[in-house]
Amino acid sequence: MLSKSSWWKIALASSLAATAWGATFGKVVSIGGHASDLALDEPRGVLYIANFTANRVEVMSLATNTVTTSFNVAAQPSSLALSPDGRYLVVAHYGNAAPPASSSNALTVIDLSNNGKQTFALGSPPLGVAFGVDGLALVVTSTDFLLLNPASGTTQELDTIAGLVAKTLPQPAASFPPNIVSASVSASADGVFIYGFSDNLLFSYNVPSRILSAGFYVSSPTLGPRAISVSQDGSYFTAGWTLKDSSFFNISQFANISGVLNVGTSAIDSARNLIYAQMPPPGTLPAPVMQIVDSDNLNVRSQIRLPENFAGKSVLSSDGSTLYGISDSGVMVLTVGSLAKAHRVAARQQDLTFRGNFCDRRISTQTLTIEDPGGGNTAFTISSNTTGLNVSPLSGVTPATVTVSVDPNVFANQKGTVMGTLTITSAQAVNVPTAVRVSINSRQPEQRGSFVDIPGKLVDMLADPVRDRFYILRQDTNEVLVFDAINNTQVGTLRTGNTPMGMAITFDQRYLLVGCDNSHYLDVFDLETLQATQPVRMFNGDYVQSVASSSNAILAVTRNASGGDPNIHRIDMGLRISSRLPSLGVYQNKVALNSVLTASTNGSSIMLASADGSVMLYDANVDSFTVSRKDFTALSGDYAASNFNLYVVGPNLLDSSLVPISQFETGTGSASGFAFVDQFAFRTTAPAPSSSGGQSTSPGVIQRVDLTNFTNSASLATLMTEAPLLGASGSVFTRTLAPLASRTGIINLTVSGFTILPWNYDISVAAPHINGVVNAADLGKGIAPGGLISVFGTQLSPVSLATSDLPLPTALAGSCLSVNGLPVPILFVSPNQVNAQMPFEAIGNVSMILRTPGGSSDTFNIVVLPTAPSVFRSGVAGPNTDLPTIIRNSNGELVTDTDPVHPDDVLVIFLTGMGPTSPAVATGMQAPSSPLAVALTKPTVTLGGAQLTMLYWGAAPGEVGVNQINVRVPKNVPTGISVPLVITQGAFSNSLSVRVVQ
Repeated sequence: MLSKSSWWKIALASSLAATAWGATFGKVVSIGGHASDLALDEPRGVLYIANFTANRVEVMSLATNTVTTSFNVAAQPSSLALSPDGRYLVVAHYGNAAPPASSSNALTVIDLSNNGKQTFALGSPPLGVAFGVDGLALVVTSTDFLLLNPASGTTQELDTIAGLVAKTLPQPAASFPPNIVSASVSASADGVFIYGFSDNLLFSYNVPSRILSAGFYVSSPTLGPRAISVSQDGSYFTAGWTLKDSSFFNISQFANISGVLNVGTSAIDSARNLIYAQMPPPGTLPAPVMQIVDSDNLNVRSQIRLPENFAGKSVLSSDGSTLYGISDSGVMVLTVGSLAKAHRVAARQQDLTFRGNFCDRRISTQTLTIEDPGGGNTAFTISSNTTGLNVSPLSGVTPATVTVSVDPNVFANQKGTVMGTLTITSAQAVNVPTAVRVSINSRQPEQRGSFVDIPGKLVDMLADPVRDRFYILRQDTNEVLVFDAINNTQVGTLRTGNTPMGMAITFDQRYLLVGCDNSHYLDVFDLETLQATQPVRMFNGDYVQSVASSSNAILAVTRNASGGDPNIHRIDMGLRISSRLPSLGVYQNKVALNSVLTASTNGSSIMLASADGSVMLYDANVDSFTVSRKDFTALSGDYAASNFNLYVVGPNLLDSSLVPISQFETGTGSASGFAFVDQFAFRTTAPAPSSSGGQSTSPGVIQRVDLTNFTNSASLATLMTEAPLLGASGSVFTRTLAPLASRTGIINLTVSGFTILPWNYDISVAAPHINGVVNAADLGKGIAPGGLISVFGTQLSPVSLATSDLPLPTALAGSCLSVNGLPVPILFVSPNQVNAQMPFEAIGNVSMILRTPGGSSDTFNIVVLPTAPSVFRSGVAGPNTDLPTIIRNSNGELVTDTDPVHPDDVLVIFLTGMGPTSPAVATGMQAPSSPLAVALTKPTVTLGGAQLTMLYWGAAPGEVGVNQINVRVPKNVPTGISVPLVITQGAFSNSLSVRVVQ
């Protein structure tokens, strides 16, 4: 007991702790005991709570979230259920007393219409109870399944259970209901299915057919929290840390879990495809956090701080607006439907990228928007963990824009990429804000390639052998990112199971296979449609660690679901199932944990490499494993198989019998990527990271390997823009290099995302040459400050690459432009064209220079006019292209001969070259939407000589270098097939023709 003089100290300490941690979401309702189950009675506006230790059922008002009354019941009410018609409340009593005491296992039926109460003895301890749509209660005991008719009190045995041992009472102090009863039972909202589980029993009950399916399971760690939740239609459910289908296979499962029975919960919201879950990690319990995750693959959408831990089952109100869950004190009530109104904080951008370059050594700045997703005003602080990476201001109230700056001189000696972190905290916000990753790259002219920033944890990569695409596996969001290899832009996203580990493309080149460390299924995607197809159900519920496809078999390394040794499965794509191979040829089907597979592209073989130094070879011709060796104490790094009976693991080159025949150099760093291409190969290495567990901040290297001369096989190392990944997936093996099938480029997984190198990255590069500079709208010579331009020439860039970074970078793919010494923001580069924005400071006679790894261009002289409005010729209508980009506001369609201008139309004209604005927009930055950036020089627009009413003239909101003019067409405008539309601004005029009808 606390003394009266001490209570305030405890209260103050709790208050300070909450302030440091942040606000919490939810209300705790204490019941003076330990809750074991709950049932929601919305018509009566109450929640029934089984108070296991106080021998009563608490009745909580949904209106006030307070306990208003209680039912005194028999000892240890462990579970309860409400009949579909709301008349009966059935309470199960766990009275499994140890001898010589007498057991008091029982059921109580409470008639809520008259408060009548009957108690019936049970021969075995009840584990749970739930009502089906038929109005009968399924009672699960340690020995049998019973059907209870609450009206008559009669029971019928459905089936028996053997081998289930129930804990006896009394239990040690600090034991909680989930630890004692160790079971949970729940029904789908439609009452058609009932699911439940205990320490080793898992069952489902189809109510209309009265079909009961049950079986024993083994789980490591223990399947906790001991709570179950069922989807609306009963097609899937959560049990502890697993998300299961109706066949008890894990669709996905939560990663890094403790399995503690009495901490945590889950609740499925089928209407919103969400699951609310608390899944504590191993070790000392952290402050309680609820995750809101996707209901298919448990991808985390947000994390919400809780006032205390959940401690068992949770239920949602019928409209999904309120979550009621058993907690440490009794019940926790979360108005999840109003979460959008609670204070939260988030950064609008996941990543920021600073690309230093040899053209521009000025301090670089970007803006970061901090907002409350619900639109509220929430206080926050933000801090940097990296010297030279600064943010200002360090605190504020949402919505706010902070300035992030990088001094490139601080990073001058770091030729690779330094990863910094901006941490956001808030004492008011109920969510856990995600940190912002900052990539700071300081490449030098001799470094090759250009990186594309991708947030998250990237773990595998494949190039499509027949399509101009490549695929990157993002593990933290459970996705395959699909990229167009022509312009290296993302064109699709494929959702996988939880924690994807590796990919393979089937030998017929039709399907992409993805294995996941936290799913009993191998995902299958049709590469023609980029749609998910029926997945492969893995035998025994094993987890795929690596997969490879030959001409005769698809093989997978699996982690054994029962805790046994990893082994090899064969995948049947016809039946979409797997089978565990009885043996690996003359060898046991037993491989080391942390093993990978890779197939030759001609389908002749599959090599297995293991972290313990073992290698094995599957021969597709004989459909068996023919080689097993252990010449190394350990293996790690890259792995690959060729079409010419050569194999690579780490720095080791192996022959057709997997005998080591050569070793590549290790002086440039650890092996990261290797790819065979005919009689040669590419190889990448990365220097060791500067800190434990991190990635290298020095640039990686790429080498071209001559496979015909093993004694001098590697060409000189070429420095890359940044280092390839090392151990990104938690595995010691890495696959980070993918030559494109078109042989136009080489894609590498690197520390910021992926890096693109041209196929001939190592040839001598000629200096760039500029042939001409025009505006990017109509390709005319009218160029103005802030306008978009196109530079044409030769050797302008080694690769083609567009960027969506903001502000626009002043270097892209190793190319950088300057005008009168000013760096020029770039949108796109290719060998023959560069698209960029003329700096607002440039006017009059200016000189342009383009620098690339091949050298510097000759000076090219340009005249930059004060204004030069030029309309974009990028409109497309059916087969017609290069049309003026003029939009009719009435229908949002492009003006064409078939959709002509009408009197009184409002037209929106998109153009570039209107010069400076008020307020001013910085070069390379998006134009604001509030206030609008109006051009300082007002233009005039005429149509057939008739002056149009000017509604707006200035920067197009959200765009860089793009202007728009909004005008109204007068009623007396001339009509015709080709009526001249003239835009005049200052001394510059631009004319084009449109069709006008009455």
